[in-house]
Amino acid sequence: MWGFLLIGAGALVAGIVGIAIPPGERLGAFLTLVIGAGVGVAALAIGTRNVSSRSDGESAFLVASAIGSIAVVMSAAMLWRRVPKPPALPPSS
Repeated sequence: MWGFLLIGAGALVAGIVGIAIPPGERLGAFLTLVIGAGVGVAALAIGTRNVSSRSDGESAFLVASAIGSIAVVMSAAMLWRRVPKPPALPPSS
Protein backbone atom coordinates (compact mmCIF):
# COMPACT_ATOMS: atom_id res chain seq x y z
CA MET A 1 0.00 0.00 0.00
CA TRP A 2 2.74 2.49 0.92
CA GLY A 3 4.54 1.81 -2.34
CA PHE A 4 1.48 2.80 -4.34
CA LEU A 5 1.11 5.91 -2.19
CA LEU A 6 4.66 6.93 -3.10
CA ILE A 7 4.01 6.28 -6.79
CA GLY A 8 0.89 8.44 -6.62
CA ALA A 9 2.78 11.21 -4.83
CA GLY A 10 5.39 11.22 -7.60
CA ALA A 11 2.64 11.48 -10.22
CA LEU A 12 1.10 14.35 -8.26
CA VAL A 13 4.40 16.24 -8.22
CA ALA A 14 4.84 15.75 -11.97
CA GLY A 15 1.27 16.92 -12.61
CA ILE A 16 1.65 20.05 -10.51
CA VAL A 17 4.90 20.96 -12.25
CA GLY A 18 3.26 20.29 -15.63
CA ILE A 19 0.46 22.70 -14.83
CA ALA A 20 2.78 25.38 -13.44
CA ILE A 21 5.30 25.55 -16.28
CA PRO A 22 4.63 27.22 -19.65
CA PRO A 23 2.76 25.18 -22.29
CA GLY A 24 5.81 24.77 -24.53
CA GLU A 25 7.76 23.04 -21.73
CA ARG A 26 5.10 20.61 -20.47
CA LEU A 27 6.58 17.53 -22.13
CA GLY A 28 9.36 17.79 -19.58
CA ALA A 29 6.89 17.07 -16.78
CA PHE A 30 5.97 13.80 -18.47
CA LEU A 31 9.64 12.92 -18.77
CA THR A 32 9.99 13.23 -14.98
CA LEU A 33 7.53 10.32 -14.73
CA VAL A 34 9.53 8.33 -17.25
CA ILE A 35 12.70 8.92 -15.22
CA GLY A 36 10.98 7.89 -11.98
CA ALA A 37 9.49 4.76 -13.55
CA GLY A 38 12.84 3.76 -15.01
CA VAL A 39 14.64 4.21 -11.71
CA GLY A 40 11.88 2.37 -9.84
CA VAL A 41 11.83 -0.60 -12.22
CA ALA A 42 15.62 -0.87 -12.13
CA ALA A 43 15.61 -0.75 -8.32
CA LEU A 44 12.85 -3.36 -8.22
CA ALA A 45 14.77 -5.66 -10.54
CA ILE A 46 17.88 -5.37 -8.40
CA GLY A 47 15.96 -5.72 -5.14
CA THR A 48 14.01 -8.82 -6.14
CA ARG A 49 16.88 -10.74 -7.72
CA ASN A 50 17.26 -13.32 -4.96
CA VAL A 51 14.00 -12.90 -3.05
CA SER A 52 12.54 -16.07 -1.64
CA SER A 53 9.75 -14.74 0.61
CA ARG A 54 6.77 -12.54 -0.09
CA SER A 55 7.75 -10.14 2.70
CA ASP A 56 11.14 -9.50 1.10
CA GLY A 57 9.43 -8.81 -2.24
CA GLU A 58 7.06 -6.33 -0.62
CA SER A 59 9.96 -4.55 1.05
CA ALA A 60 11.80 -4.38 -2.27
CA PHE A 61 8.69 -2.88 -3.91
CA LEU A 62 8.43 -0.24 -1.18
CA VAL A 63 12.09 0.72 -1.48
CA ALA A 64 11.89 0.82 -5.30
CA SER A 65 8.77 3.02 -5.09
CA ALA A 66 10.53 5.40 -2.71
CA ILE A 67 13.60 5.63 -4.94
CA GLY A 68 11.42 6.21 -8.03
CA SER A 69 9.46 8.95 -6.24
CA ILE A 70 12.68 10.65 -5.18
CA ALA A 71 13.84 10.53 -8.82
CA VAL A 72 10.58 12.21 -9.92
CA VAL A 73 10.92 14.97 -7.32
CA MET A 74 14.58 15.58 -8.18
CA SER A 75 13.98 15.67 -11.93
CA ALA A 76 10.93 17.93 -11.43
CA ALA A 77 13.10 20.31 -9.41
CA MET A 78 15.70 20.30 -12.19
CA LEU A 79 12.96 21.03 -14.74
CA TRP A 80 11.54 23.83 -12.59
CA ARG A 81 14.94 25.52 -12.36
CA ARG A 82 15.56 25.08 -16.09
CA VAL A 83 12.30 26.66 -17.32
CA PRO A 84 12.72 30.33 -18.24
CA LYS A 85 10.86 32.66 -15.90
CA PRO A 86 8.83 35.56 -17.32
CA PRO A 87 10.50 38.96 -17.00
CA ALA A 88 9.52 41.04 -14.00
CA LEU A 89 7.14 43.90 -14.63
CA PRO A 90 8.61 47.37 -14.08
CA PRO A 91 7.16 49.24 -11.08
CA SER A 92 4.32 51.58 -11.97
CA SER A 93 4.87 55.28 -11.34
